[in-house]
Amino acid sequence: MKRMRRAAVFGVVAAVVLAAGCGATQLEKTRARARERWATSRAEIATKLAQGCFERGELGRARDHLQEALKGDPPYAPVYLLAARLAVEKGEFDDARRYAEAARALEPESAEIWYVLGTVHQTFDQPEEALAAFTEAARLDPDNPAYALAQVEFLIRQGRVHEAEQRLGEAVGRTPGRAELQVALGDLLGLLGRHEESAGSYRIAMRLAPKRQDVAERLATALFLSGAYDEAEPLLENAAERDGKETPAWVLRMWGESLLATGRVREARPVLERVLEKDAGALGVHVALAKCDILENQPASARRRLDKVLSSAPDHAEANALMGLLLMHSGRAGEAVPHLRLALAAPDCGEREALERLLARARSGAERSDETDGGLGGASP
Repeated sequence: MKRMRRAAVFGVVAAVVLAAGCGATQLEKTRARARERWATSRAEIATKLAQGCFERGELGRARDHLQEALKGDPPYAPVYLLAARLAVEKGEFDDARRYAEAARALEPESAEIWYVLGTVHQTFDQPEEALAAFTEAARLDPDNPAYALAQVEFLIRQGRVHEAEQRLGEAVGRTPGRAELQVALGDLLGLLGRHEESAGSYRIAMRLAPKRQDVAERLATALFLSGAYDEAEPLLENAAERDGKETPAWVLRMWGESLLATGRVREARPVLERVLEKDAGALGVHVALAKCDILENQPASARRRLDKVLSSAPDHAEANALMGLLLMHSGRAGEAVPHLRLALAAPDCGEREALERLLARARSGAERSDETDGGLGGASP
């Protein structure tokens, strides 16, 4: 009986001892988790402080906060990410790559980390690695336009414009409600010379962000370049009224030429003259004012303006075309021929077919004049 009691007591004691051992192990685990949470909290606080300093341009103080956080255990990915951004800002690109790689190892599913890594690869002139990183950032967070735009802008810098258009089109398809993507697509289409399509993207962007004046100006430019002068004109007028005396010369020029193209010559002239107040050497504006003179039946004034343009730019296509036209109408077909030839020789010659017909008429008129002069000379005693 005593043996049984002793055995029972031993069993209880053993159980208590074992339980105490298990409790100590569990307590140690709890303490470890608490230390880890505390280290993470300290890292978060340090990162926030460093982020604030970074955004204010206080790079030295940002680095001080990060140096302590980088020693933390376990390592905290946002610390390494911010350290990489800070190193890029300071031009320390080897450190930037090291920190960015460390951040990626800790959080491979972070789109922001891949984006920063892409900028680092770009700095080291590693185009394929940079593109892969930007592409991964866009894949991980397809709703963030910044990553898609980084990818597209990089492709454009590489001269891969059509691939950039494809990627940007895909991004717009995923998030059609983002104005910045529509603006970027409009810019790219304009770069490709597809101004009507460009205007379409800018219209969508204007609906999405009606207060963005830069989008209205982009739309006005695309409409002007696509020949939709009647639609471009009110947008350009609004821009000029908003900016007053500070209106850029290019806005005034497009506004004046839009008025001219829609037959509002008297309104166009003072607007174009405002451009010359800002830039007296704007040859295109002198040509536009020569058009005003022609439409208001002032050929002598038009010729003076065109002479001035052709003195500075003898191969100016539009000035030569207008000069040829004026000479034809004044019965001087022979003089018109070289001007029309120069106009047609220019790569940017517009209305080529009409000018070729005019040149043919000028040559024919010059030949008839030569025959008449020769006949008269032959009849003289």
